Amino acid sequence: MASSPVDECIGVFRWVLDVQPEWPCSDTIKSGRDAATLWALGKDNQRALNFLTAEEREKVLRFYHIRDVKLSLGSQLLKHCAVVKSCRVPWSESRISKHDNHKPCYVPKNGSGKHLEFNVSHHGSLVALAGCTDKDTQIGVDVVQVDTVKDVSKVRQEGWSSWVSTYAAVFSDREVQDIATWKPSGSLDGDALLTAKLRHFYAHWCLKEAYVKMTGEALMAPWLQDMEFRNVQAPRAASHLSAKDSTEDWGEAVSNVEVWRDGKQITGVTMELQAFRDDYMIGTASSRLDVPYSPYKLLDLQQDVYSAAEAG
Repeated sequence: MASSPVDECIGVFRWVLDVQPEWPCSDTIKSGRDAATLWALGKDNQRALNFLTAEEREKVLRFYHIRDVKLSLGSQLLKHCAVVKSCRVPWSESRISKHDNHKPCYVPKNGSGKHLEFNVSHHGSLVALAGCTDKDTQIGVDVVQVDTVKDVSKVRQEGWSSWVSTYAAVFSDREVQDIATWKPSGSLDGDALLTAKLRHFYAHWCLKEAYVKMTGEALMAPWLQDMEFRNVQAPRAASHLSAKDSTEDWGEAVSNVEVWRDGKQITGVTMELQAFRDDYMIGTASSRLDVPYSPYKLLDLQQDVYSAAEAG
């Protein structure tokens, strides 16, 4: 096969794809009942859709908004690409399976070959995937975009504490208190202060989503309010780091968060929160301490994904 393997497959490999510049569409078909059908007529869009199974194409084209169509398409392509590159199978054999808890995975034919455990998340224009060929490793990933324009407006209308209380069902009492009373170091005020508070809120949210997805349960898990994160820090965006510590896209990564459940600290989980550009955070959860995380890689659709699909 011409497709190169995943170099970091000894641990947890992590990818990001930005679908915003991909598969452009006319302003007249950005949303609507027939928008996806019309969008699918585009030559570049057909090329991407043809890499999927008929069932996957149907799922992708169910969405009302083209932005959701593109995120779904990106998610499906990354799943297959992960199987091809980490398990060394042709694209045509990269069939996605599911565990009993509905988490996606890859199980080789006849049980011979590499398995792949992985998880996918998308928000804004980003699709994130984390995967590992160790079948005993559970993986969870979540990406969030901090929409300060929308959220600051709502916070100003409702007040910070009231806005935070609307999410009380997701967090423990301690977490709600931490989010509601947290203040950044330094002298920030106005929108800068609210933006810092929102980043702290979304850091909590992203970590909890990643952990819950690792377990295979949804945010309606009965133990959700019994599990909490302590020492939560929002990673600094790339623009807030010194030149020697940042790249164009990648900001700070923080991993010293503590996980607690029923009043006891959980020590067998690896959590990390990575800043991407100025408005994204990506949380990763792994059930193993001895399986390392690779750095995130921003994929190029043509070079990384299409090349794997067209190799076989």
